[in-house]
Amino acid sequence: MSSETPIPGKPSDNNINAANREADQWLIDDFRVGDFFFASPDRQFRGSRKDVAVVSYQPASAETIHALFDQARQRGVAEPVMFGLVPFDVSRRASLAIPSHVDNAPVPNERVRQSDQSGRPQVANQKPVPEPEQYGEMVRKALGLMSEEGLRKIVLSRTMEVTLDRPLEYARLLPDLLSRNAHGYTFAIPVWDADGQTQPVGMMVGASPELLVRRVGDTIHVNPLAGSIGRNPDPSRDQQLKDGLAVSEKDLREHSYVVNDIARILREHCVDLDIPERPSVIGTDTLWHLSTYITGRLRNPEMTALELACELHPTPAICGYPTATAFSHLPDLEPFDRGYFAGLVGWQQANGDGEWALSLRCAQQTGEDTLRLFAGAGIVTGSNPDHEILETATKMETFMRAIR
Repeated sequence: MSSETPIPGKPSDNNINAANREADQWLIDDFRVGDFFFASPDRQFRGSRKDVAVVSYQPASAETIHALFDQARQRGVAEPVMFGLVPFDVSRRASLAIPSHVDNAPVPNERVRQSDQSGRPQVANQKPVPEPEQYGEMVRKALGLMSEEGLRKIVLSRTMEVTLDRPLEYARLLPDLLSRNAHGYTFAIPVWDADGQTQPVGMMVGASPELLVRRVGDTIHVNPLAGSIGRNPDPSRDQQLKDGLAVSEKDLREHSYVVNDIARILREHCVDLDIPERPSVIGTDTLWHLSTYITGRLRNPEMTALELACELHPTPAICGYPTATAFSHLPDLEPFDRGYFAGLVGWQQANGDGEWALSLRCAQQTGEDTLRLFAGAGIVTGSNPDHEILETATKMETFMRAIR
């Protein structure tokens, strides 16, 4: 997101415990593994690992969600808020939890202060999976599928296994991510692998630029991004890149696949849809993106934010088009399991209001000093393997800059 496309509406303090802190503070003090943090462009949420009321490690069905909220109420949580991670393959088990207390506050007007650069962890080892050359071969194979099977787009991802020379420090990491992602969705959410677990097995942490669904009452907001180009430190060159992306035939075609498919699904569930005719261009610290900001009203006001998100997911933005065809080819093309990468990350109230972003520009912490970084790129006819290698490297750089 960018300041050009603000999201209206915010969660009611009648439904979530208001933070007993000044509005100009970030809720990240003393953050530890197992705590919860989610920040959108206008609101931030914080829960503590010490206050976890209920945990679920089941597919994110409506029945699972209702049961989780019921358990929380039975345990005395008057105003439960669920935080969650839903895998790229939504049929698989999701990592969901409700703390007994959640603080929330407006996002401060001033950008978060970055931590002292001295004494930061250093990267002791890093291993790309697959190697860049192999990723280029994956792109070439995907381009061959397009000519043979009618595939129009497929998103191919790669990872980086990183080992630090000391434990990851969230007191340093979160301020960096927030400063680089002021108009996006910054998150640090525990990963669970069993129902009722008291200690998480890891964390998903990142700075996603992309909202999938926000629900406020019966109003929904969806903001797909597809088509991107790296930024340049020279203002004149950076403007040229932005202007070029706005008229790029390849990127506009890639973006249209995403928007048209999302619009098709939203028409089944929404009325009063407002879909701009052309995308705008928005920026993160490293990339320009084509963006379409969609609003609508639910036909069924009982449909929750997560239910709609699961209907839309996976979009062509993070899978491909036609989606089912692209999805079927990914296990053969990608030499690893995406897990929660390119899945859903967010929060939801018992009344169904909530925000679910795509888990992008992120990493999974698997040990005190070990991480797996993720990035992907949309491949369409005309894609250049070398350019896609560079794009995925640029996307991973958002996180690499924050930890080193």
